[in-house]
Amino acid sequence: MPKTPSPSMPTKTQISDARVLAAYAAALARFEQRLESPSPPQAGSFSWAVEVYFASPHWAALAVGTQKSRRAIYKRYIEAQGSRSISDIRSEDLEMALVQVGRHAAINELKALKPVFAHMKAMRFIAADPAAGIKLEKPKSDGHPTASADEIQAFQDTWPVGTTERLIFDLALYTGAARVDLIGLSRQNINDGLIQYHRVKTGVLAQVPITLEVSRVLDRLPDIAPAFIMTSQNKPFSAAGLGNLFGDAAKAAGMKARLHGLRKAFCVYWAEKGASTHQIAAMAGHLTLAEVERYTRATDRTKLVRLLVTEG
Repeated sequence: MPKTPSPSMPTKTQISDARVLAAYAAALARFEQRLESPSPPQAGSFSWAVEVYFASPHWAALAVGTQKSRRAIYKRYIEAQGSRSISDIRSEDLEMALVQVGRHAAINELKALKPVFAHMKAMRFIAADPAAGIKLEKPKSDGHPTASADEIQAFQDTWPVGTTERLIFDLALYTGAARVDLIGLSRQNINDGLIQYHRVKTGVLAQVPITLEVSRVLDRLPDIAPAFIMTSQNKPFSAAGLGNLFGDAAKAAGMKARLHGLRKAFCVYWAEKGASTHQIAAMAGHLTLAEVERYTRATDRTKLVRLLVTEG
């Protein structure tokens, strides 16, 4: 039976002083997040602000994949400026640091830093939010190239059915799963004619119909295994391991596109079969329709789809 706090021990909801609440939140974060640093950082420092943010509802609501990538960003900033007072950090300081990073990395780092400062201001620990007015222009880029019809043909010719490389290729192409999701797919994800999984990056549910092409891939796999794709040691792949293996296989086939390029080809495949943007978004687990529309632009759509469709 849970213990009732004694009258002399305030709960989080009873604390009204902002600084006391911040100290409480930092201690709570160290306990709940099992933070690695051997001792608590100096109160009021940037390191301390990050730990306080870790106890916030905003942080708890982020997807696991997002938390992991942002932890890496915070770690770099803490190593460089962790002892600096949070109240002494100015907008100019942040902008200079982000400009030195540049391009897409700066966009991601600003996304990670903004909620830390916003949380500090909401708790009244800083008077002004130095990140609030910073806006970075997103570099124009089409991102990862979509696997072309010629590249798909070359890969299929190089890696025959039965190889691990071909299995990775087929599952990525026909499920549209990103590598971090692909490594966890198994028969437990099959339900009512669908492959269903929550994306690690966003937590969005992806629901992929088991088409004839997918069925033929699944028919070649063992009924009992912790994952569809297994290493030579009969263990599931890590995301990095899977990406490295496929990268080497793609190079051997003369293919510039990587796994994310197959995810885009998956969207093209369904677009050519008449699926709506909303339907493709549901299958791929995308957050925005604009993202789907961007993915489905390809100059050789018809040729690409002909390669993907298995004759009955």
